[in-house]
Amino acid sequence: MDKLAKALSKARAERAATLHHAPTQARTNPTPAELTHTSAGNVVQINETTLDINRIVAHRVRSKEADTFRILRTQVLQAMSQHGMKTLGITSPNYGDGKTTIALNLALSIALDLNQTVLLVDLDLRKPNMMEYLGLSAAVGVTDYFTHNTPIADCLIRPSFDRLSLLPAGKVMDHSSEVLGSPKIAALAEELRSRYPDRIIIYDLPPILAQDDPLVFLPHVDGVLLVVNEGVTRTNDLKASLHALTHAKVIGTVLNHSDVKRASRIEKVRRAMPLPQTIS
Repeated sequence: MDKLAKALSKARAERAATLHHAPTQARTNPTPAELTHTSAGNVVQINETTLDINRIVAHRVRSKEADTFRILRTQVLQAMSQHGMKTLGITSPNYGDGKTTIALNLALSIALDLNQTVLLVDLDLRKPNMMEYLGLSAAVGVTDYFTHNTPIADCLIRPSFDRLSLLPAGKVMDHSSEVLGSPKIAALAEELRSRYPDRIIIYDLPPILAQDDPLVFLPHVDGVLLVVNEGVTRTNDLKASLHALTHAKVIGTVLNHSDVKRASRIEKVRRAMPLPQTIS
């Protein structure tokens, strides 16, 4: 814990100098994606027991765990508003750090805000698990849009939570970085971003140290949230992750911790530790 805190503190100073001199990434203007609308069709009911098992807790009332995500929601929305951001990528150093759990809870918490609508996109094309965490199945998703021209409108799923839509990854794809670096996905990212002015888009990205997919897709996200697993993430992995994100706008880190002593085994956010231009 102390080592991680010291590493984050040191990273603040290093990233402050780097970001001060880093050039602004130019946004490309790819060919518009074929997207007739982005509203999902029929509402899909989600089993409450499934949510509990998979630690999706942000919708609860009078819940300390849900309150933690409401605090994170406020911090994230304030940081995004301050910097004019509409899209957020969530990643972590390695698999098992809890990034998908954080992404789902954060998206759900934002959707509970009456002023926001949210689209959560699973871009972990090699190991997608967003739908599994919700106890849902999806016949088509992003990879089907890419390989078979399946309309994105047919891929979207609307769970039984107002103002929240889901875009599954689709079929597992080994050559995922080539897909995410394609002009077709660039066009999709731009279309999703520009379709509705009041919508926040959250991308559940693969771990930054596991593959190059997040690096390939980073030009299409405004900000990044890094999930760090307390007691598991090594200091060297944290440093390597921050180095890989040097030219990204990291708005903050989430120190994620699973309290194994509690019967419910609720995975919770311990605190958000700020970096330069981050959650304050």
